[in-house]
Amino acid sequence: MSILELKKLCIKDNIPIIRDDMIPFFEEFIISNNISSILEVGTAYGYSSCCFYNINNNLSITSIEKNLDSHKIAKSFLPKNIKLLNIDAFEFNTSNKYDLIFIDGPKSNQKILLEKYINYLNENGFIIIDNIFLNDIKKKIQTNSRINLIKKNDEFVSFLKTTNEYNVKILDIADGVAIIWKK
Repeated sequence: MSILELKKLCIKDNIPIIRDDMIPFFEEFIISNNISSILEVGTAYGYSSCCFYNINNNLSITSIEKNLDSHKIAKSFLPKNIKLLNIDAFEFNTSNKYDLIFIDGPKSNQKILLEKYINYLNENGFIIIDNIFLNDIKKKIQTNSRINLIKKNDEFVSFLKTTNEYNVKILDIADGVAIIWKK
């Protein structure tokens, strides 16, 4: 399956994927920061991992996904050298360290995921979280669950803007991108 076929499948199945304008961002970021290892938290169908692989097929990519059906779909077409794990993001543990961790998991638990996964960064590594503005969700009819999600997300963005624990850069591209690294 080609990356375009994968993208069409994700759209058909209503699976969130990284936005088109994020691909050049990741390409520049990966190349300019000499990224050689990536951990993706939230594989879905594997579109992001496929994009990373297309940037540099020598990258060491590990991607974790809780949903077994999504995991199986990703496993069915992604290159075999991308390590796919069917595990909950909150249960994952490793002794490995990564140059880049892309957190694309549950938006309501961003701070918990950040505090867990920062421990898996190499000394000069980065965490990237996209869609931190949640503009698409804010445009939809508001339900209690969406209101709670937006509230938790806004609290997380406020934390990122004021924290002294980490270095943080928030970019106004796509639906907002946070780049986080250790002090």
